[in-house]
Amino acid sequence: MNKPVRPTRGLPPLNPLRAFEAAARHKSFTQAADELCVTQGAISRSVRTLEDFFGVPLFERTGNGLALTDKSEKLAASLTEVFGHLNEATSEFLGSKTSPILTVWCYTSFALGYLIPHLPDFKLHFPHIKVRLASGTDSMEFSHDQIDLRIRYGRGHWKGYDSTLLFKEELRPVCSPKLLDPKKRPYSPDVLRALTLLHQDLRRNDWPEWLELAGASNLRPHDNLMFDELSVAYQAAISGLGVVIAQRAYFRHELETGALFEPFEPVLHRDFGYYVTIPNDRRVNNQVHQFRDWLVNTLLQSLSTA
Repeated sequence: MNKPVRPTRGLPPLNPLRAFEAAARHKSFTQAADELCVTQGAISRSVRTLEDFFGVPLFERTGNGLALTDKSEKLAASLTEVFGHLNEATSEFLGSKTSPILTVWCYTSFALGYLIPHLPDFKLHFPHIKVRLASGTDSMEFSHDQIDLRIRYGRGHWKGYDSTLLFKEELRPVCSPKLLDPKKRPYSPDVLRALTLLHQDLRRNDWPEWLELAGASNLRPHDNLMFDELSVAYQAAISGLGVVIAQRAYFRHELETGALFEPFEPVLHRDFGYYVTIPNDRRVNNQVHQFRDWLVNTLLQSLSTA
């Protein structure tokens, strides 16, 4: 019996191919990252993976940005055609597919601070819809083809997505009453010289911008602690480890119960916000719209009574 002939090298990994195709089409790692909902670093790593696989560079770095080599330009054109066929087939399949499970991706901090506590209300009003949560950070790579809705942070403009604003960014430091006496608020920012500031790796501008707003841009705290996950930094604050910059919408319960309080008056407002986004190929899914509308209405009601 003859054995099937196999190529000496397998096919390249799919995700790096998609990353390369997007980067080649946009001539930009940043725009490719926006399209695929990953970080610029993830695109760069994926391209390096392909370059290691092929043993040749795929881009030439020029003063004007990225340029394709002759060979990589032909590869990119072929991949664009292939992924176009895949997208058409997927859209056709999803258009006739009626799945009882709705997959929602959100930041871990949003899931813990807001979404999970309110999901029982969604189940009460929509018992026929099952929700599967996927959570993490923007630095994590995932297959966005499996996501029905995604909570995203930005200005609301993402190619291939319909976006609806949930709330604009309003940041204020919070801490546990184990650190400071809530009865003595509002405190001067100078009190931070004796305390530890809690940071999240991907949000390193939060504290500098708030301190500048508070007129204390040159302040040096007692210590700084960095965290990969914002939700872990929040838990550290609840435990009394230090002071963290927080979205008030996440901590209504902790603020009401006194587990956390806001020791300072200044509030940092940004032109960024949190949006619920729907991929274009999910717009025909009625369950997606029901979840989106419920989330927007529930959040508005929650903030209006805060």
